[in-house]
Amino acid sequence: MTQAPGSNLIDQLVSSYLELPVSIDWQTAKGIPFPTEFEGARLKFGGLSTSWMDLQQVVWCADRVRFVPGLPAHVQVEGPRVEIAVGQAELDRWLKRFELPYRIELADDALIVHTELAGFPIGEFETRLEVVNGWFVLQPKRASILGVPNYVATLFRTYLPIPPLSRSTRLERIDHKRGQLRVTFRLEDFDEAVTPGLLNRLNQCLRPTFTPDLGAALGRSWRRSPAKSSDA
Repeated sequence: MTQAPGSNLIDQLVSSYLELPVSIDWQTAKGIPFPTEFEGARLKFGGLSTSWMDLQQVVWCADRVRFVPGLPAHVQVEGPRVEIAVGQAELDRWLKRFELPYRIELADDALIVHTELAGFPIGEFETRLEVVNGWFVLQPKRASILGVPNYVATLFRTYLPIPPLSRSTRLERIDHKRGQLRVTFRLEDFDEAVTPGLLNRLNQCLRPTFTPDLGAALGRSWRRSPAKSSDA
């Protein structure tokens, strides 16, 4: 998707409002003299971090965004999604933070989990990321223990220390490439009034929703990450 005509000005306005560099594009726009309805809209943030993990990139997507005039005006969003990209460096920092007994390598089409004991390699698991009852788990597809293939790998699951998803959030797709994992969440449609506090409300609507008891782990706001941003 290429950046739409006139979006540079909108980039500047939104970046100034959010106090974060933002790149905006869309497939089609309607409205005269100023667009009020956008289809295939995307807002790209690079190098963000949360209280639970640094993120290489965050992209807010929507099938349709409408600005409805009035007192107050409203923003209506249909088909919202959030694409979250995590790079190898961000993942390594996260694993070190939790002192987990394994290392995860972002491969071309899977996650490779390397287990060690006192620095001695014990096993290697080729895994896929799944959601089980809302919790994120690593489900091994293939394993090798001390160099010997293990055909019962599918019996073992590793739960990740990430808050579980609520019922209003659905994991839509997972894309792999070497050094990067991109996860897409489908969210619920929403309608917000353009009144004070809009930014905080949009922040709540346009991010993966976790269960209330553990949702605080995500933090109240995104902030600029010290990691260098990278586009997929």
